[in-house]
Amino acid sequence: MRVLCMVFAVLLLFSLATPGHGQPKGFCDGYCAHACGETEEWSFSPYCEELHCCIPSPKKGK
Repeated sequence: MRVLCMVFAVLLLFSLATPGHGQPKGFCDGYCAHACGETEEWSFSPYCEELHCCIPSPKKGK
């Protein structure tokens, strides 16, 4: 039983860590494009239809 609970907890953590979690359905927090830059994260969004939703990486403060 403990193993089953651990597996469920790990799957839950991975699902929360996926990009786009928590965004409203159909919303792209960046811009839509055929390809994203190397420093950007991308995901699929119904808002972008056939394109990728490119999300700029957070800038690291000095």
